[in-house]
Amino acid sequence: MKNRISVVFVVIAATLSFATAEARTTSTPVLAKNAFPERMPDSLALIIKEASTKYGVDANLIAAVAVKESRLNPFAVSKRGAQGLMQLMPRTARALGVQDSFDPRQNIFGGTKYLAELLARFNGDIDMALASYNLGPNRIAKEGPRATPGVIDYVSDIKSFYIAALRAR
Repeated sequence: MKNRISVVFVVIAATLSFATAEARTTSTPVLAKNAFPERMPDSLALIIKEASTKYGVDANLIAAVAVKESRLNPFAVSKRGAQGLMQLMPRTARALGVQDSFDPRQNIFGGTKYLAELLARFNGDIDMALASYNLGPNRIAKEGPRATPGVIDYVSDIKSFYIAALRAR
């Protein structure tokens, strides 16, 4: 049993190591659109690939965030007022140049730009970038990616979608 746990841990660590290297990419995006729990329209997959190319963020990570944030619903609105596929807060959306958060292209490009900024700020650390996307970069910089149980679950959910997509490519 102890050996099995060790092997599982090594496999998970290797996968996450690979995922961290893949999160920032400059190659042609490969999106495993059928690996996600929500059906992804071809039009949305195309937008995600274009945003991936523009901002150098793995298309599967972008899709994983959109699945977690909105279940791929471009008209989603959270209780706190976050809007669209990537659930941008209105002030954040404006700062990112998004004029219509319900426009899939603008929302994906804005959310991806923000994700790229967070990955750069935290030197490619996916946990820190995702936690910051959820809870804000200043708080995460102070408290780390395990600041609250909610952010721990958030990061875990996105990483599980992301890893499944990486394995499916």
